[in-house]
Amino acid sequence: MVENTAIMAGGQSRRFNRDKTLEILNGRRLIEYPADTFRGRVNRLAVVAKDCSKYSFLGIECIRDIYEQQCPMVGILSALKAFNAPVFVIAADTPFVLYSHAEKLWERIIDVDAVIPVIFGRHHPLYACYNVGMIPVFEDAVSRGDFSLMKSFDRAEVVYLDESQILSSENEKKSFININTEADINSINMGGM
Repeated sequence: MVENTAIMAGGQSRRFNRDKTLEILNGRRLIEYPADTFRGRVNRLAVVAKDCSKYSFLGIECIRDIYEQQCPMVGILSALKAFNAPVFVIAADTPFVLYSHAEKLWERIIDVDAVIPVIFGRHHPLYACYNVGMIPVFEDAVSRGDFSLMKSFDRAEVVYLDESQILSSENEKKSFININTEADINSINMGGM
């Protein structure tokens, strides 16, 4: 069982021109999808954001980013410090996330710093598990102004799982789709993707 989940809602939505986490996808806000997937299935569920007031409607804990720099590393570090325990991290713009994938990643986090999916050659650090061993690695990177997750993985014990270890069927690769543009939302709302 996945114990802790953090939904990353600190992105800048540059390609969307407004906060995409609150956009409507098939009648629900985008961020509601990952929240509903993990609600009631984990011991602790939180959203990580700069502005917690935007997400009070979710009825879950909100962790404020601990640094002003807006990037995935800061969000993950904020979650790890707040939880002080392993955490499954999911981007708020990933509506099709599957709990079963989180379980497969969670099973491997016990003795390592991170477990990252690599699906058809693409890394998914915002659909991954992190352990407290990443805290000093990330804090060192932040202190140097180096916010690259991939570089930080070189200084940690990271397990990479590919599609053969995560996906149970070809249809499940859809769960790694994230929403980047208004066209993505419109495509799904019209039955695409």
